[in-house]
Amino acid sequence: MRCEDLDPVIEGVADDTLDPGVDVRAHLTSCSLCKRRLQAARAIHELLSTREAPVPPPGFTARVIARVQRQRWQAERAIDIGFNVAVAAGILLILGGGLGLAWSMGFLSLDVDLGVLLEAGAAEWTGRLEPQIQTIAMAAVLLTMALGLWWWAETDLSL
Repeated sequence: MRCEDLDPVIEGVADDTLDPGVDVRAHLTSCSLCKRRLQAARAIHELLSTREAPVPPPGFTARVIARVQRQRWQAERAIDIGFNVAVAAGILLILGGGLGLAWSMGFLSLDVDLGVLLEAGAAEWTGRLEPQIQTIAMAAVLLTMALGLWWWAETDLSL
């Protein structure tokens, strides 16, 4: 046993709240440094036990509880703001991905002629959408999951 091993238990041994094991007792009898540390801890314990416990000022408990609640509220608010920012970023990412998908499929371009697109008819739209249907479906599923998660996080389940 080393002297550092006694650091967490020396106070408990000094005030008799902790029963030292055989190896701790053996170290305390053989090590003069730890023996002095135990004597000092016992002297401090004796001094503290003779003093009266201070009486807290009026309203102390109420102020402490109010401060803890305020800090908890601030922490929850920070988490809520962070979650909302993350959801908003996710929605913007999904919208950006949708715009990028529309751009890559030719639905958005600088020289789009709306009349030509309307005349192209359902066959052209179907031809363009058909290869991308899996991507569009996954984007819709991810958007639905994100909105569902947002709803779940904002719902008060303590009722």
